[in-house]
Amino acid sequence: MDSPAMSRHVGPLRSSFSLDLFVVTRRTVLILFAVLTFWIGSADSSAHADIITFNGGADDSAEQEQTIDAEILVEAADGGVLARCDAGRLWTIQPDMIVQRTKQPAGPPIDQETMARRMLDELPKGFQVYRTANYLLLHQGNEAYARDCGVLFEQLHRGFFTYWKNQHVDLEEPRYPLVALVLANHNEFLKYASQEIGDTAKSVIGYYHLESNRMTTFRVPNLERNIATIIHEATHQLAYNCGLQTRFADNPMWVSEGLAMFFESPDFSNPRGWRGIGRVNAVNLGRFRRYLSSRPDDSLATLLSDDSRFRSVSTAEDAYGESWALTYFLLKTQRKEFVSYLQKLSESKPLDERTPRERIEDFESSMDMTLEQLDRKFITYMRRVRN
Repeated sequence: MDSPAMSRHVGPLRSSFSLDLFVVTRRTVLILFAVLTFWIGSADSSAHADIITFNGGADDSAEQEQTIDAEILVEAADGGVLARCDAGRLWTIQPDMIVQRTKQPAGPPIDQETMARRMLDELPKGFQVYRTANYLLLHQGNEAYARDCGVLFEQLHRGFFTYWKNQHVDLEEPRYPLVALVLANHNEFLKYASQEIGDTAKSVIGYYHLESNRMTTFRVPNLERNIATIIHEATHQLAYNCGLQTRFADNPMWVSEGLAMFFESPDFSNPRGWRGIGRVNAVNLGRFRRYLSSRPDDSLATLLSDDSRFRSVSTAEDAYGESWALTYFLLKTQRKEFVSYLQKLSESKPLDERTPRERIEDFESSMDMTLEQLDRKFITYMRRVRN
């Protein structure tokens, strides 16, 4: 993605890099749960939760004891669990961390007010709460900026749900309060974000965290120049909270990033900088056009079969450009088939993993054509697309 321009403003930066970080997180969890005994699946009215007390809190301190009301998503043979607490956070708990575990009926997710109280207890002193209809923003006294972010989030929320309704996709209302942290400045952001994403914090202005289910950003000097990045991360959060995608499932990265880029396209003729959904993304169209001259015949196959192109500096830019182009093409010309494919992916369970061949077969069966046939249509169409 774009490089930082720190002299006048921060960003737009590599907003998509954060998801790549949590692809690594998911792979780490897969290793921890290499042998699974059974699946609990998604929560429903008959689901059961456990009260789990374990060593290791949100900061991974071995000395900190934590108690959570958790729905068990996956249980490994050795007793380790992937659990989702009533605030929506995912916890990977190894058996030697568990102090006590008591079964009980699953309770409802917490409401916005309870989430606000918990967040204020968890965060350092000085944070304040700003609420919108669908979002809970925690900020460090910069309420006007938090309000501007809240307006963007609500605009995206309306547009996102309206768009998918028009595609005859029934999205779920988010089960958990949608939380965003808005830090006061870049230094405060680095202090907080480095605990969650390490050195990656130095190269982004915002990210969505798969485990905590929160967005985090900071007050950038020029919001209008960074709207695409903020919308990108907010799109990830919505997709994982409305049933379109499942956290820690085998979500092809081209789908996750392609959708976020499809929704992020800024409109600089609009005073707010962002208005439309599905506009031509000029940055990624340029990337894809530059890639076309050297694009190999198996490019689509490598994009779909695994996520390795996103993890290499030499191929990541081309992968992002092609992901946007493919998503744009499918939603403009193969909408019904692509929606069917997305619905199939949404049924994936946490830690489930497809082989490269299975990924391609899932795609081909949904599109009702071979990869080679679709690739020809894709390239022909995208050569005609203009800004």
